[in-house]
Amino acid sequence: MIIDLLKKSDWAFLLDFVSPAFFKVIPPLQLINNATAMAKRTQDKALYQATLAEVRQAMSGHLPDIEIAPGAMGQPSVAGVRLEELSESERGELARCIVEIYFLQILSSGTVFLDVRLSRFARNSAGWLWTPAPLLGVFSPEFLKAMAQLYEGFYGNQPERMRAGLKQLGMEWAFDVFMAHFGEGDQTSVHFTMSHFVQTFHDVFMKCKEEKKNLKGEFVQLGVILGLMYESLERLGVPVNVRAAFANVQAAVRQH
Repeated sequence: MIIDLLKKSDWAFLLDFVSPAFFKVIPPLQLINNATAMAKRTQDKALYQATLAEVRQAMSGHLPDIEIAPGAMGQPSVAGVRLEELSESERGELARCIVEIYFLQILSSGTVFLDVRLSRFARNSAGWLWTPAPLLGVFSPEFLKAMAQLYEGFYGNQPERMRAGLKQLGMEWAFDVFMAHFGEGDQTSVHFTMSHFVQTFHDVFMKCKEEKKNLKGEFVQLGVILGLMYESLERLGVPVNVRAAFANVQAAVRQH
């Protein structure tokens, strides 16, 4: 059902990079529920406006150089960035913004905008304008807490905290594959590629099958926002200091 929903939507291109195993390790009911809920939320104007206000407030304090405005499921209401017109420093600035948008939503909001495609970003007087389509992900507090522990453990060089997050997700067995997904080195100059995203997420799903475990349905939504983020960052083609981006957002959220 989720494949049929995607084929008939603006999001059909997701099928090009989602691992086939993606549809085999998440319980069918979870897949159906998440796909149906995402489709319904695209029509929920009240939820979209509420989420817009919540994310705008969070960004105003933490990401002042990004302005968020309403978007639609079809063509963006404003012309997106033209890569050939951006300098390398501008590409780096936008790449950092996209990564910080991701971390800000995961660390501070239960309902998130999944649409971080480059076509949804444009230049404005504040810096950048983001007009996400109403593709909304709703995460439980428990899931977000576990993801926060996972990231805090990794970027804080605290493997036990990372393991605690995985345990909360029911994925104690997945430490090595998540380490591979996050990547090697100190994360201060990360080049994002879709091939890395596809391979490492595929490895997570295959490890899940090997352990005869099911992933939480919320991984459907997480996979969407991560996939779109990787696609945008690969197109920008510049390294990102992901460690600094996470630290900036984490510090801002803690002060809030």
